[in-house]
Amino acid sequence: MTERGQRWAEHAHERLTARGHRAGGARAAGIDGQAQGGGCCTAAELADALRAGGGRVATASVYRSLTTLQEAGLVRASDLGGGERRFELVHPDGLHHHHLVCRNCGRMVPFTDEALEAAIHAVEHRLGAQVEAHEVTLHGLCADCR
Repeated sequence: MTERGQRWAEHAHERLTARGHRAGGARAAGIDGQAQGGGCCTAAELADALRAGGGRVATASVYRSLTTLQEAGLVRASDLGGGERRFELVHPDGLHHHHLVCRNCGRMVPFTDEALEAAIHAVEHRLGAQVEAHEVTLHGLCADCR
């Protein structure tokens, strides 16, 4: 597990405890599995990874755990097409990024772009709105599949 993943896992455990959640085995395994895997997976992928590591966990338990994490603002769910939702870690450092989703291999490639952020803020200003969150997902071919 990376140092950043470890920090997220510790933050997640603390946040859930502060919200009154008990430290259950399935939830703890889900948090650690998310942090270990880099935090961008479907519930089924996370359940498979936990089982491959010797854990006995039902996919339904993983969905419930991910829903709890999402409600606590610790993961973000993204519908990236194909009816599947991917869950990604929301780090306490607030590093914001977007994704390119490869239509060939399905890989999600995170990216940051200051010009894109500036354009979004310009639209916010032009509309007189207050944008509280945004998500940009590009669909195409990743560098490996291109």
